[in-house]
Amino acid sequence: MSSTSPGPTLTRPDRPRVVRTSPTASFGLLALRLVAGALLLVHGIPKLSNPSGAGGMAASLGVPAPDLAGWLVILGEVGLGGLLLLGLATRVAGILLLVQMAGIWLLAHAPEGFLVEGQVNGENALLFAALGLTFAFTGAGRYSADGLLLRKA
Repeated sequence: MSSTSPGPTLTRPDRPRVVRTSPTASFGLLALRLVAGALLLVHGIPKLSNPSGAGGMAASLGVPAPDLAGWLVILGEVGLGGLLLLGLATRVAGILLLVQMAGIWLLAHAPEGFLVEGQVNGENALLFAALGLTFAFTGAGRYSADGLLLRKA
């Protein structure tokens, strides 16, 4: 007869569940987070000096409430970029990044098709969406604010 006792657990029941990652996997996640966060900031910070430009782009695509949509894009790029750089609330940031970039691709790029005049169309949005999905599933790894906070919990 086989035993039905539960196997070992990673954490005590009164503590948040911490998924352990190897140092090399955590280093890979750190590299991805730093690059993705920096690139999001490079896209978002210039828009802060002309937020009406982001709203105008949204209006040209027929997005309802284009000024609000423009600000959401700016806040998403700057805010999510900052969160990824820090590795803070990374799973939530990953989900929001996935949603934002999938929406951008669907509204701005998909209507034209994946290839436009022999050039790939919307690859940045798709790549950021994939990175968001990755962070939603993996978290930030141990070299992050999330990792530090969970180790102290």
